[in-house]
Amino acid sequence: MLKKLFTPAKIGNCEIPNRLIVPAMVMNLCTEDGMITERYIKYIEEKAKGGWGMVITEDYAVNVNAKGYQFIPGLYEDEQIEGNRRLTETVHKYDTKIFCQMYHPGRQSKHAVNGNVQPLAPSAIKDPFCMDLPREMTVEEIRQIVKDFGSTARRVKESGFDGLEIHAAHGYLISSFLSPFTNKRVDEYGGCFENRTRILDEIYACIRENVGADFPVQVRISANEYLLGGRTEADTYELVRHLDELGVDAIHISNGMYASPVIRQIIAPMYTEHAFNMDTAEQVRKLVSCPVIVTNRINDPKMADTILEMGKADFIGMGRGSLADPHLPEKARKGAFENIRYCIGCLQGCEAGLLAGTCATCLVNPRVGREYENPMEKTDSPKKVMVIGGGPAGLMAAETAARIGHRVTVYEAKNTLGGQFKSAAFPPGKGELSTFVSSLRKNLADMGVPVKLETPVTEELLASETPDAVIVATGAKPLVPPIKGLDGENVVSAEDVLLGNADVRPGPVVVCGGGEVGGETAHFLTQTCQDITLIEMRDDILVDMFPLMKMQLMQYIREAGIKVLTGARVASVDENGVFYTDQEGNTQFVPAATVVSAFGYKAYNPLEEAARKYCGNVQVIGCAVKAGNALTAVREGYEAALAI
Repeated sequence: MLKKLFTPAKIGNCEIPNRLIVPAMVMNLCTEDGMITERYIKYIEEKAKGGWGMVITEDYAVNVNAKGYQFIPGLYEDEQIEGNRRLTETVHKYDTKIFCQMYHPGRQSKHAVNGNVQPLAPSAIKDPFCMDLPREMTVEEIRQIVKDFGSTARRVKESGFDGLEIHAAHGYLISSFLSPFTNKRVDEYGGCFENRTRILDEIYACIRENVGADFPVQVRISANEYLLGGRTEADTYELVRHLDELGVDAIHISNGMYASPVIRQIIAPMYTEHAFNMDTAEQVRKLVSCPVIVTNRINDPKMADTILEMGKADFIGMGRGSLADPHLPEKARKGAFENIRYCIGCLQGCEAGLLAGTCATCLVNPRVGREYENPMEKTDSPKKVMVIGGGPAGLMAAETAARIGHRVTVYEAKNTLGGQFKSAAFPPGKGELSTFVSSLRKNLADMGVPVKLETPVTEELLASETPDAVIVATGAKPLVPPIKGLDGENVVSAEDVLLGNADVRPGPVVVCGGGEVGGETAHFLTQTCQDITLIEMRDDILVDMFPLMKMQLMQYIREAGIKVLTGARVASVDENGVFYTDQEGNTQFVPAATVVSAFGYKAYNPLEEAARKYCGNVQVIGCAVKAGNALTAVREGYEAALAI
């Protein structure tokens, strides 16, 4: 029973219909000059349809050069108001409120995205991710940016937003003034607490002059930056008392900045514990008279309701949870928890796309940012569809095809679903990957889609079924290079080790292959093995991982004492261990009781030719085309279903 999640509460004079809030998340879906697009409106509308109490937009630039990403919106010109009015009018068709977040990126920007100007900051300290040296702002520039926030706030109100959020978190400009980690000034904007908060005070006052006393204004802050010399909870408790005295209508508790450790990042990965900001939020709630929002690594509605019941916060922010399933509130209200597509914390869609300069998406929800392309209406010509393979690509294809009205059957040769995604959930910190396959399975069952396990597809089966369309999603098989001794009794595959189909012998273990699979398998084995060596032919390990995830797993590998050999090419294996060639061409030997083969995967596609004999509409997707990551496979499954 959800006790508080769907009760209304107020922020200022704005009543929010429930306690589920979508925090600001950069999507990069607008134009380079900050204009709203239909794509952006449809993306937010989907969340309003899904029942979120309030959506906070991604950070709006307050001037033409105040951008940390190339395609974020802005309200620094009157011409930008019309598009935002369309946005707010669209959201208000539902029972959802919408606040606009305003920001200046400060040092967390670069020439390439902000109009080719040098980033501004309180002090000239380079951000380790953006790597553009910022320029220390003059007092005159500070005063101009204060005015920019004020005029932008006026446009926010004129655009029909229900309120606004001042972004004073995450290492952006206001946050960097608040923090002694980034603010080394000795004038009236640096040094003591009163000076470091001065810019925020002036911005708040200027905003109030432009929007009046009754328009809801909330502030987002980082509770702890987790950096030597950065802000801590103690600083936050002082700050929130000050904000409460100023009269802000709500305080939004987040954490970190770009320079923070990976597991304390502003967008926390799967390695981070759930709801880690909740205790700080609870203490803040005791100190202030306004409502408190808490966010980061909360993706379960029952967990959210429990946090509310414990008095930790008044509202729950679920940013990535709303990407994974924009209809999470609607499903939670109905008690359909098994059908929710939970965020798995992989960062592959929401973060990797942004770092590449494109838009954000989501591994478990390939419709994110593409809502405008297809309303998912039922087809007028339903077809009989055979999906071969029960991994993420095949299951997404089946779910999508069934949702739009096709008659779908899934065939899986093994006795379980998930493909490589099943074993991928076994390494420490990755258990939530199982929720993706689980929700796909439940949705298919609810739609009456037959899923035939232990049913290898043959040419005879294809001939007897006579499908109108075939989607081949047979995935990939472990790569076994022609190395002497890899067929030995002491050699096991990484996949079998993870799934518990093979055990390792007492004694040293050598993992051959230092990609994601090899690195995660080595980390997995540290639970029961003390002597592990990881061998990789390239000059670095984990090169196929998203950089933030790689950084964290590298730390775990170092802490566990796993020995890493790079530039080492496996030459042969025998019953005593592994021979390899080092970078100088010398043959070396590592003793091993067990050798784990983790050389990667190769595409497996044995049925395309046969399928084409009996069906004119055949698509091959995912790792059956090229062994790769699940983000690509799931996207291709979604697209294949729409192309039937």
